Amino acid sequence: MLRVRPPLTSASSHPRVPFFKQVAMARSKEVFWWSLFSAGGALSALFLPAIVAVTGLAVPHMAGNEHAIRHDVHQTLVWWPVRLVFLGVIGLSFFHCAHRMRHTAMDLGLRHASTALGVLFYGGAIAGCIAAACVLRTW
Repeated sequence: MLRVRPPLTSASSHPRVPFFKQVAMARSKEVFWWSLFSAGGALSALFLPAIVAVTGLAVPHMAGNEHAIRHDVHQTLVWWPVRLVFLGVIGLSFFHCAHRMRHTAMDLGLRHASTALGVLFYGGAIAGCIAAACVLRTW
């Protein structure tokens, strides 16, 4: 015989009102920082090895007519969509690092200074993004 289980209810509630309708979720700004953390980790994992390989290994070790090749590569790297990709990867990597450092510091016992840590680390990430934008703009 098939038995149907009644919905979950809290002990103090009316039996017809499900438990999940009585729970109110607290609003948090942490979701925004977690989204920057995850985007930074994903973009760093996907694009940072390719950026390092192209700008750090391939371009300096090109053979042949080096002046012409390096000029073409330089013209590609200063193209504005490439600069935007660089800024996105660098900026989101800063936020990924800031979030990881903040939560590591909180796990080491600085949980009472959560707001100060957030200002310090996320402010540093914002400053790093601004510095990266200034460097990429003049590049």
